Amino acid sequence: MNLSRSPKWMRGVLGMGSLLIPLLVMPGAWGADHGRISGSVSDPQGNPLMGATVVIVGPLFGAWEPAGSAVERVITDAHGRFAVERLVPGWYSLKVTAPTRLPAMRNGIRLDAGRSVQENFVLGDLLAPLQFRLPSGNVSNWGGDWKWVLRTSASTRPVLRYRETSKRRKTPKAPLPSSQRLVAMTPGSPRRTALAGDLGMGSVLAYLRPLGADTDLLVAGSMGTGGMGSSSLATMLRRDVLKGDPQELAVVVHQLNFADGIVLPMADGRGGFTHAQGVLASYGQTRRLSGSLSVSAGFEVDYLNAGRDALSSRPSAKLEYKPTPSNVLTVRYGAVRVDANGSLLERIGVLTAFPRVTMRGYRPQLEQFNHTELSYLRRLSKDSGFELAAYHDALENAAVWGFGGTEVLGGLAGSFLPNPSANGVTLNVGNFSSSGVRAALTHSAGSNVQLAVLYAMGDALAMEHRERPVAAPVTDLRSVLSKRETQIVGGRVSARLPVTGTRITTSYEWMPAGRVTEVDPYGQASSQLQPYLGIQIRQPLPNLAFLPAKIEALADFRNLLAQGYTPVSQSGDDTLLLTPMYRSFRGGFSVQF
Repeated sequence: MNLSRSPKWMRGVLGMGSLLIPLLVMPGAWGADHGRISGSVSDPQGNPLMGATVVIVGPLFGAWEPAGSAVERVITDAHGRFAVERLVPGWYSLKVTAPTRLPAMRNGIRLDAGRSVQENFVLGDLLAPLQFRLPSGNVSNWGGDWKWVLRTSASTRPVLRYRETSKRRKTPKAPLPSSQRLVAMTPGSPRRTALAGDLGMGSVLAYLRPLGADTDLLVAGSMGTGGMGSSSLATMLRRDVLKGDPQELAVVVHQLNFADGIVLPMADGRGGFTHAQGVLASYGQTRRLSGSLSVSAGFEVDYLNAGRDALSSRPSAKLEYKPTPSNVLTVRYGAVRVDANGSLLERIGVLTAFPRVTMRGYRPQLEQFNHTELSYLRRLSKDSGFELAAYHDALENAAVWGFGGTEVLGGLAGSFLPNPSANGVTLNVGNFSSSGVRAALTHSAGSNVQLAVLYAMGDALAMEHRERPVAAPVTDLRSVLSKRETQIVGGRVSARLPVTGTRITTSYEWMPAGRVTEVDPYGQASSQLQPYLGIQIRQPLPNLAFLPAKIEALADFRNLLAQGYTPVSQSGDDTLLLTPMYRSFRGGFSVQF
């Protein structure tokens, strides 16, 4: 067709069409510069999860925005699928969450122009039900080779694993460590038994479950040896344990009963409280800065509701430098807890411990213990080590144990609490500090015998130089107690008998007479020492065919010779006695699945 001879209106239409054609082609070309991310979310059994939230972080829709500055959230459909269109090229991160499910996150997803990326997620159960399964075949052999399985979920390792007897095929290694359950019943003596600071003593139910190869969850409940003298419900989550940068988050709720039927008087003469509720929350994290240097930091908050509230918040920090495998230099500051790397029962005891509660001016107070230390540990050989440390302890509302009747305690009204033990009291001696040094030597003589020796020097509260106690009720303990330089020496021997497997631990720590508080309590706890003579016996019991568990009988004796009881004041035939360690007798069983 000759356009030059066409009418003017036809030439105008054709010219307009030549302008519209590029515009009609542009959307297609513009869409080729973008991409698409889609995928699915299901449970370990393959069932789609509807309503799961998918968070996408990256450049997203705006090419003019910096990478990672935009966030898009989508919800999976009835088939567990999701899709996001028209995304600009770049690097993306996806996080998927759903109720009662463990979250999943995926980083480093590259999206190119004109391409589609498929990402599928499987979310495990947070608390899966227990399932009991019997494998096919002969199950009559009930020896050490159990023929049944107790599972926590289909995607995790069973609590009790079925072990194949045939050697034709090796069982692959489980990806997760096994769960642990613990039942421990350690009743205490009904008289003169110290519950405060008594780690791991009482009745305990605990369940430790791995949530991943590097994460575990510990749920525990404990009841004190005096019935409802104290009870706790604890939860702790640990992450990055195997990577060397662990994080710990713990929440513990306590129910504390101070005395059986004894009502504490208040300042206005009204009846006071007999029980209280306490909450402990703590967080800690460790960072390995290099192969020889690591730093830990955290905090602990303690709250008490006992008619009136009491609150304490304490930070903590630790710097550890290890220039060689045989030398470790450590600096500690703030609130400290002795690491319980031993049995599950010891770990629970540290977790459920609560500060000692005292009264001061008819107000409940929490004992606060802040420890600062510079220590040097030298590994002498594979079996021996030597530690030298300089420390400073600061105690607020320090608690001291004692005995006394109403007549001799009348002047201290509003400054003591009845102890859960019969005839016992916990007294508030105010604030004081102590500085000193510590030297400790440890040695292992084979796998069955361990030895430890401790020497420490510091300050302790002691009865003033008097030939006899004050012949009247005292109104202020600090008027008859003074800070005095004190040296202590202690040793511990732990041996396991080769035939019966009995573990016997004997320790003795000497303190000068008249001392009513301990010296270097952190060093004593880390060396597993208590003042005066102590004996602990752990006897493994034979396994029962119907109960797949490790059973131990426990017996614990502290201050066996009843040393260290210091008379402070006397009124008539009534005497006030103070001591850094009660005499106590305990026994029970530990059943670990």
